[in-house]
Amino acid sequence: MDAEYGRMYEELYRRHWWFRARERILRGVIDGLHLPHNADILDVGCGNGLFFEALGRYGRVRGIEVDRSLVPPDSPYRDRIDTAPLGEPCYAGMQFDLITALDCIEHIEDDRKAVEDMVGMLRPGGKLLITVPASMMLWDHHDVINQHFRRYTAGSLRQLLAGRGRLLDVRHLFHALFLPKLAVKTFNQWFHRDAIQHGMPATFVSKAMETACLLEHYALKPLRVPFGTSLIAVLENPRSVASEPQGGSSRPC
Repeated sequence: MDAEYGRMYEELYRRHWWFRARERILRGVIDGLHLPHNADILDVGCGNGLFFEALGRYGRVRGIEVDRSLVPPDSPYRDRIDTAPLGEPCYAGMQFDLITALDCIEHIEDDRKAVEDMVGMLRPGGKLLITVPASMMLWDHHDVINQHFRRYTAGSLRQLLAGRGRLLDVRHLFHALFLPKLAVKTFNQWFHRDAIQHGMPATFVSKAMETACLLEHYALKPLRVPFGTSLIAVLENPRSVASEPQGGSSRPC
């Protein structure tokens, strides 16, 4: 991602309402996956292990982060974060019960290969949990500074995952943000501006927005609203093997 945005990213993750709401939603999704006790978990695109604490409730967590600038030398998680890209030989034999790729694959030019590599690291019955930005209609300066290659539709995300396993769910998130984000994109286009979308609001504003997003999610979840600013997908690996697969490795990659 853009270096300036990268410097802000950890603070945004820990304090901004959008990240706080997304984490609460993701925890609810993972609660429903019925992972085995003390599961092996891999977080792809983990930054400085930002989701590790929440994932630690479910088992042993490792991460992959190819942008080394996001993992400081004094990171408490440094020995659990590998920096080699997906598909490297050092990942051979690693198997996980859950792999998360949260707003990650849009940064990868060959997203099909990335998904293939992640599915190949799932145990039989293992789950792949993905979130991505939704709708190229919303493509804006924010996508540029994040160095995205694309945004997705529900259809394109299903197509990306087709044939990789059993697709358990694909749905939109953050429905009410769609029109405001479209308005910002339109403003930027018409007036040749780059309106900032990642500023840090006051604490009370952030808490109110987090609460509003969560209320929307739980109220509208049964309706499967066909638009939003994000998409979430869950894929299960149904393959069976003759022997017990190896667990997550502790060797550096």
